[in-house]
Amino acid sequence: MLEEIIRINEKRIENDIKNIDGIKFIDFVDIFPTSEEHKKQLDEELKSIAKVIDTTEKGTFYLLNTPIVTKWGKLQFLKIRFFDKTRLNWECAPDFAIEDWEALKQKIGIDEHLSFYTRKEWEAIEYKSDDSLIYFLNPLVSKIYNIK
Repeated sequence: MLEEIIRINEKRIENDIKNIDGIKFIDFVDIFPTSEEHKKQLDEELKSIAKVIDTTEKGTFYLLNTPIVTKWGKLQFLKIRFFDKTRLNWECAPDFAIEDWEALKQKIGIDEHLSFYTRKEWEAIEYKSDDSLIYFLNPLVSKIYNIK
């Protein structure tokens, strides 16, 4: 089920991601369950293929035993979010490392798809379209969790 979600979304975001210059690799993916039952199924699947890294108010972080190879590199780190009906338009939201984060940040306000968010631990550039919900974090989620 997890790999199917990743594959479907590779296709969904492919058109939008090509509009972003300097993509280096996929860093992380947030998975949005479509129901409480779907979340339980995903957590159950991950019990045998990953280890829990952290549990937060937004969901459970996992490190995959064997990374999933994507078009943008190996995905080894993800979070299964708690069910949230406001996220039903997207199955997941990948985070990418980018060559020039500041250059992308300068496009906020110019590109209608881009927004900026800041939290205590990080800053994020969000790219949102009907097909895609993509993030560029500074620092990367993998760096916050010291995942290599």
